[in-house]
Amino acid sequence: MPAPPSNGADSCVRTDYEETELMTETSLQYLLDRVGIDDAINAYSQALDQREWALLDELFTPDARIVLLDRNVLYDPQSLVAALSKNDATRLGGQHLVGKSHTRIDGVRADAVTEVFWTTLQTTTDPEKFLLIRGTGIYRDKLVKGENGWRIADRELALKSITRDHIAVDDADLESIRYTLGTNWFE
Repeated sequence: MPAPPSNGADSCVRTDYEETELMTETSLQYLLDRVGIDDAINAYSQALDQREWALLDELFTPDARIVLLDRNVLYDPQSLVAALSKNDATRLGGQHLVGKSHTRIDGVRADAVTEVFWTTLQTTTDPEKFLLIRGTGIYRDKLVKGENGWRIADRELALKSITRDHIAVDDADLESIRYTLGTNWFE
């Protein structure tokens, strides 16, 4: 079968790359950095969803600044844990999902903008009703790379939407939700 006619574009495409040229040390380091940055961003979700507050020590620098822009509230890692853990007695479950993220890396510093969606379920004074909170927002993070990998040095959360609804939850579903929160998924 004859080859299709050429429009000349294929003469501009280089196909004689050596395998070592395709994965240079620089591009490999970039990919490793991206994974480390993603791990730091995702660890926040895991810490909140499973109440693994010690994870925050692994993802924030000790002097990190965390700002909730919609509330004009400033935290450091310790005060953030104190604020979040206040809900431990009433929070049955949570799901913090990070979505699309755009990252710029400059040596040992990086900036990331990440879309986030979260939902939490809490008990109320009425044992038949639960508070379901759903929100969306953007994390704007400044990260630094140190001996322990990438950590968030500065985080701002900009709220995009939030809803609060009182709902009923089936007893079987409630049991599953409690199991999920009370399980250490790494064991």
